[in-house]
Amino acid sequence: ALPGFDPRGAPRADARARSAFPQAVDWKRLVALPSRFLVPATSIVPPAIPGRSGTDFQPPYDPAAAKAALAAAGYPGGQGFPTVTLDSGGFPYDVEIARELKANLGITVTVEELTQGYFDRLATDPPQMWALSWIADYPDAQDFLGLLLTSGASANYGGWSDPAYDAAIAAAAATIDPPARQAPFDAAQRILQAPAPIIPVAYEPAFALSRPGLLGAGAFGFCVPRFAGL
Repeated sequence: ALPGFDPRGAPRADARARSAFPQAVDWKRLVALPSRFLVPATSIVPPAIPGRSGTDFQPPYDPAAAKAALAAAGYPGGQGFPTVTLDSGGFPYDVEIARELKANLGITVTVEELTQGYFDRLATDPPQMWALSWIADYPDAQDFLGLLLTSGASANYGGWSDPAYDAAIAAAAATIDPPARQAPFDAAQRILQAPAPIIPVAYEPAFALSRPGLLGAGAFGFCVPRFAGL
């Protein structure tokens, strides 16, 4: 589960204003609200995926720093900041995110929920905030960090771009040695922490049953059984 932000347009183009949002919400607390099956996320790359480290890359919860950043951007206490639209796409935390942003920043967030054409909306006219879930097509950190946030990627709905981030992802793609790939992937996630174009919030475990003795029915780390291997 990943909330995203569109950094384009005033006042969101101001890096100080953008940095206030991720620090104003206690993302780990939210996970306990809707379901006991959700696991707090510390990385965009989920457990069991090669190239993932144990470092917590989620933006820290720091309301005081968030208020200071928003004030430095010219919106003390949220004064003059326009209403923000959060398109939840059925995300279970939408109302609580809006409540915390109002309580900690004084910013009003209007929650919308599209039932049809959600990804078309993100691709053509993204709101200031949105939420999505992501399941990899192959078990590799590139399927998360590369496809979601490199410059020009089709799933990079907010249009976020950072040359250092792109360089880190390219460095990871240039080697097949797992230990050598982890360092640039970690560097990429450290770059993401402050601007937070996407915030990892929760992992949702998947459950499967298989008959004893069915060979090749092990866990694959990305929720999709590999039927060719059965």
